Amino acid sequence: MSKIRFLTFLLIFFWNGLSIFPETKLENEESPRPISIQKGTTETGVDPEAIFKAFENHDILIFGEEHDDIVGHKIRLDWFKKIALKTPVILSLEMLERDQQKTLDEYLNGQIGEKAFFNALKFWPNYLRDYHPFVQFAKEHGIPVLASNVPRKYANLVSSSGLEALFKIRSVFLPPKYLIRRFSQEDYETKIKNILKLHPGMNFDANTERRFVDAQYLWDAGMADSVANTFLTKRRKVIHINGRFHSDEGFGVVHRLREVGFKILSISMFPLKKDNVVPTEILKGCDFTVITERRQKEN
Repeated sequence: MSKIRFLTFLLIFFWNGLSIFPETKLENEESPRPISIQKGTTETGVDPEAIFKAFENHDILIFGEEHDDIVGHKIRLDWFKKIALKTPVILSLEMLERDQQKTLDEYLNGQIGEKAFFNALKFWPNYLRDYHPFVQFAKEHGIPVLASNVPRKYANLVSSSGLEALFKIRSVFLPPKYLIRRFSQEDYETKIKNILKLHPGMNFDANTERRFVDAQYLWDAGMADSVANTFLTKRRKVIHINGRFHSDEGFGVVHRLREVGFKILSISMFPLKKDNVVPTEILKGCDFTVITERRQKEN
């Protein structure tokens, strides 16, 4: 495998959520409970109702998840239903890309059936189990769903060839290009580079690191731009779900939306290994931190 192909694989694996883990069924469990919910760095043991109440005073709720957290998916779905049945919202998903919006709308509006929807688009491996229940609930209750992510081919282009290659492309599925580096964060870039350094034997020079950072910025800019435009045009609160790397510690999508004036409620939800503690930087950077049960994957 060439270096560029391997780098692209790493980029997809860490930040675009393509699960390489076997599917795990979570049967006969309607709404599992989180192990703990902490508000900021202070209040521990808070109730989910505290999150629902806090959302009343915010424009956008961002769930930062781990894509293979099957218990977390169930909890988020339960919370999404409870919020959506009381408050008009729009569901925004990192897992669906902007060029899929037309087909998604056709499905939501009943113009095409489920089989045609599945056949028309390429989905993440765990989409059917973990994300389609959100879309199905939205369809049944007339809730708009936003395919918020940029097409993966553009992020891959940036990671392999650099941001300059993207400037040659004109596409309605890209955010305004000036936004990509507009809200850069030094600590966020350091975090991305530290992830790359976890892979011994790979030489990540400054140019390679720059490409990876810019690809991450493209994803963040695409999602933030999608959410902002939808909120302003539809005049509805938005519930956005993305991998928590895009929003933990107040980075990424959270930072971009706050910088342009939106009131953001940020949640980081993930399983924690036994005897591990939640890093302080996550507690400080999120309004709520939710710890879920870690389930073993099926072989």
